[in-house]
Amino acid sequence: MLALSITNGLVIGIIYALTALGVSLVVGIMNVINFAHGEFYILAGYFSYLFAHTMGLDPVVAMVLSIAAVFLIGIVVEYTLIRPTYGDDLYSLILTFILSIVMQSTFLLVFGPFPNKPPNWVKGATNVFGLFLYGNQRLAALIAGAAVIALFFAMLKLTWFGRMIRATSQDREMAELNGINTRRLNMLSFGMGCALAAAAGVILSPVFPVTPSAGVPVALTAFVCVVLGGMGSMWGCVAGGLVLGLVENLGAAFVSTGYKHVFMYLILILVLLIRPSGLFGRSET
Repeated sequence: MLALSITNGLVIGIIYALTALGVSLVVGIMNVINFAHGEFYILAGYFSYLFAHTMGLDPVVAMVLSIAAVFLIGIVVEYTLIRPTYGDDLYSLILTFILSIVMQSTFLLVFGPFPNKPPNWVKGATNVFGLFLYGNQRLAALIAGAAVIALFFAMLKLTWFGRMIRATSQDREMAELNGINTRRLNMLSFGMGCALAAAAGVILSPVFPVTPSAGVPVALTAFVCVVLGGMGSMWGCVAGGLVLGLVENLGAAFVSTGYKHVFMYLILILVLLIRPSGLFGRSET
């Protein structure tokens, strides 16, 4: 049971980390807390379901198209809704909260209250180290999530766009003085943040079907990962996601599934009591 719980924790933890990276990117570049982040996760799951079931596309192609569609929608949302609120963080907070409610209501109207599940990319199960049988779809989700995270960090480290992101997050005024178009960067970063949530959504929705209201716990967990890992730390998001995934699943296995989400907040409180800046955050001096 221990090995199975750890494997489940790694799968969920990778998805938590991927979702949290999107939150951290938007906060770091734009200083905007996107309350609708979880709804973009759900939107991608619905797109994947529609592309695969309604249009008959290959599940992997449906995933890629879903992420691209959410990226474009994120760009439109930033340009039309978020951009006019720059300079007033409270307005952007209220606006994204309203957007979250509108998106939930739209999902309910269009898809109904029932779960929708895109098709699996792979079938069958694998004997993991001779200890237990584990679904290939979950193993594929673990590998895909880790691959997307690796690509994101490679983009940050190796590309010109990644350098602009790092420079702007460290000192926005200096980045502008060096010729970076921060408004355009805001737009692309918001779209990328939504795309990261979308990637998590299409990867996990074949395992856990999407429902109209499922985005709220996704967003809350992503915010907890960001705080747990340390504000401003991308690696902290990954560490925070993995820690939460492992703690939740080990707690559910050995204590009770009814307290699954309680463990998330308990570990957050304990870490912040010991290290208020989070696992990888820098202390204020």
